[in-house]
Amino acid sequence: MDINNFEIIKQSLGNVIYSQKTQEMATVRKKSYTNLIKWFNIILVGMVLLVLCIGLFNPNEQIYNKIGAVLTVIETLFLIFQLNFNPEKESLEHKNTANKLWLMREKHLNLLTDIKNEIFDFATNGQKRDLLTRELDEIYRNAPQTSRKDYEKATKALNTDERPRADDSEMETFLPENMRQL
Repeated sequence: MDINNFEIIKQSLGNVIYSQKTQEMATVRKKSYTNLIKWFNIILVGMVLLVLCIGLFNPNEQIYNKIGAVLTVIETLFLIFQLNFNPEKESLEHKNTANKLWLMREKHLNLLTDIKNEIFDFATNGQKRDLLTRELDEIYRNAPQTSRKDYEKATKALNTDERPRADDSEMETFLPENMRQL
């Protein structure tokens, strides 16, 4: 068996697993942020409408018109903010990256299986490894930025599912049973 390529690809698999989970955590974070923005927008629009309606029925009270005008300005500024920063799009980008990383995880597992079963020769194993590395590089280059908090949540999620950090001895739990304990 091509143990050197097996070990390199196994380590890469661990990195892919962590990257995928980190992108998933970023997706959750951005979705929460998006929902918060939507609710804030709904409340702000509701307040504008309420104040302006009250102002319509109390024409002698100019304070309602002034409050309505201030709330309208705030709502306009908030809409401009939403147009410039699109967390929904960012959430979708994180999700798409996580999906691509899932495919890379499966390709890594398949290649590890092929190496273990000695399907290819050493040269072919190296070529397939290099191809995976190039594909992974392309995904990482186009991946949206995650935060340290996303990574910490991913680490916690992987470890609480009894999945260890991606060091060599603990990496075995990421592998299917038949590929452990070479």
